[in-house]
This record gives sequence, structure tokens and C-alpha cells, in this order.
Amino acid sequence: MAGGGKYDFDFSDKVVLVVEDNQISFKLIHAVLTQVKANVVHAINGKKAIEACTSDAHYDLVLMDMQMPEVDGLEATRRIKQILPDIPIVATTANTYQETALACKEAGCDGFLTKPLQFRKMFELMQSLFERQE
Repeated sequence: MAGGGKYDFDFSDKVVLVVEDNQISFKLIHAVLTQVKANVVHAINGKKAIEACTSDAHYDLVLMDMQMPEVDGLEATRRIKQILPDIPIVATTANTYQETALACKEAGCDGFLTKPLQFRKMFELMQSLFERQE
């Protein structure tokens, strides 16, 4: 699905903060998000994500990896939600346990996606969260 497939989404007016410490994973997510014209900003870890969200920059959505050094995704989500309670945050993780999904929800995540990411599902969730904001 990550190949040359076309997606019926246009996120050209959206800025997505991708919080991902794995460069290969980030490059893949970036490539797919640019297929739907999203504007992508990268934070290498939770600490950098918090810094990005306390700056004057505007983000429409955060894709948050859960397992990262320094500040993990759960803690970063909690802190970002204190600063920007209305920003949608979608957890991305290779951990498929129900407890993980529950912990993400309790931390403030608005959505939960397991890796490897299913991009159509990711776009549908993003679209739903964007519509909820309008």
C-alpha cells in the first residue's frame, strides 16, 4: 500500500507534527503524507515535540510514536494536552496490547494506530479528527 497507490485525501491546508525517533519510519510516513499534500514537521522525540508545541508554530494534528528515548509518547501526550488540549494526537505503536491502547487513551490520545501503519486507515482517522475540529 505504501507503493505508488493514490489516496483520495487532500490535507494541503493541514500541518502534521510527526514525532518519530526512527529515521526510516519517519521517511516512510513523510513520503506517504506528502502524497496527500500534508505539510509535515518532524520531532525526533517527545521532548522535541513538547518544545515544538510550546513554540508559536501551529499544528493541526500530532502523530506520536509511543516508544522513544528521553520522553516517551505517553508523557509527551500528557504534556502537550496540558498546553494544547484541543489538538488531536494519534498514537502510533508496534505494541498491539489492549492495555497499551487504554494507556494511550488515558494519556489523552484521540486515536490509536498499530505499526506497520495501514495508511488508508491512518488517513481516514485523520480526516475524522479534522472534521471534528471544524
